[in-house]
Amino acid sequence: MDDGQERLPPVADLAGKTILLSAPKFFGYETEIAEELRRRGASVDFLADRPFRSPAMHLLARVWRSLILLLTDRYYRRQLKSFGTVRYDYVLIVNGQTLSHRLLDELRAAHRSATFLFYLWDSLENRASALALLRHFDRASCFEPEAAKRRGLRFRPLFYCPAFDGSASEGENAGSKYAVSFLGTAHTDRYAIVSQIDRQLPAHITRFWFLYLQAKWVLLAYRLLNRGFRGARQRDFSFNPMDRQASSQIFWQSDAILDIEHPRQVGLTMRTFETLGAGKKLITTNADVRNYAFFDAANVCVIDRNNPSVPAAFLEKAATPVSEATRKRYSLAGWVDEIFAEEDFSSVHLRESR
Repeated sequence: MDDGQERLPPVADLAGKTILLSAPKFFGYETEIAEELRRRGASVDFLADRPFRSPAMHLLARVWRSLILLLTDRYYRRQLKSFGTVRYDYVLIVNGQTLSHRLLDELRAAHRSATFLFYLWDSLENRASALALLRHFDRASCFEPEAAKRRGLRFRPLFYCPAFDGSASEGENAGSKYAVSFLGTAHTDRYAIVSQIDRQLPAHITRFWFLYLQAKWVLLAYRLLNRGFRGARQRDFSFNPMDRQASSQIFWQSDAILDIEHPRQVGLTMRTFETLGAGKKLITTNADVRNYAFFDAANVCVIDRNNPSVPAAFLEKAATPVSEATRKRYSLAGWVDEIFAEEDFSSVHLRESR
C-alpha cells in the first residue's frame, strides 16, 4: 500500500457543535454513531428514519410513499419542536427513506449556516427516493464504488464499531474455539452456501453455524419457493434470534468469519469491516473485495457462491496483521472523520490498478 492510501483524513473536531442525526434503527448502529459524535463534544438530536415498526407500515412505505411522508413529516416536526435546538451546525442523514423534500427545505430555511451531509448504506440503484434527495446536501457519500462514480458521489465504505476493535479485552480473553463460523438470517442462498461448505470441510475443521428464520412457516414457504431449501431440516435453523452477548462470544472465539452478502448487494458488508477490525480472517462471496486497498489474500478468501469451497490451508494459517492506518480508517471514528472532512478521500479505498 502506498503513502497516499495510508493517509488518513483529519480528526473531525466537533466540540460544541450541534448535530441533527437521522438514521435507521438498525442493530444499534444509529446509537453507536450518535455516541461517537457526542464523544467528540457534539450535542446530538436524533430522528429515526422509518420511525414506524409494523410490517404493514413498511409495506405502505413502498406502495404509497406520499402518504407515509405526510405522516412522517408531522412526526418529525413534533420531534424537532421538542428538541428546541435553535441552530444546527450539521445535519447528517443516513439513508433518508422517510424524509421528504418539504421537510429538508424547511430544515434548510431554519438552519441556513448548517452543512448538510448524506450517507447511503443501501444499494443506490434500489433507492430512487435517495437519488431525488441529493440536491439538498452539500456532500453526499455511498458505500458502493461504481454507484458513487456514476452519480458523482463520494465513495466511503462502511465501518466497525468499538466492540470489534481487536485490542478490546473481550477479544483478547475469548480464546479460539472455532476455525470458522457464520451467524445470520437464512435468506436467499445462504442456507445452500453454508450447507455446501459444511459438507466440503474436513472433519477436523471446527465450525459453528447459526441460521436464523423468523418462524417455522417461513421454512415451509422457502421449501416450496426456494430450490436451495429442498431437503432443509428444521434442526438446521434457529427460530429464536441469538442475543448480542452470545453472538459476540462466538465471533471472538472464531478464527475466520463467513460473510455471505445479499446477491443484489455490491458494497462490502459491516461484517467485512468487523472482521478487519478484530484482526480475523474473512471468507466472503463478495468478489469485489479484491479491488479494495486493504485486500490481502492471506486474510481474505473469496469463494464462488455457486460452487463454494474453502481451502483447509486458509483456515489453518493465522491471520496477517493489518496496518494501524487501515484499522483506524475503517473504525467508526474513521468513518466520522471522513464523512465530516471537506476533502474527498474516495480514492484511498481502492487499488490503483482497479
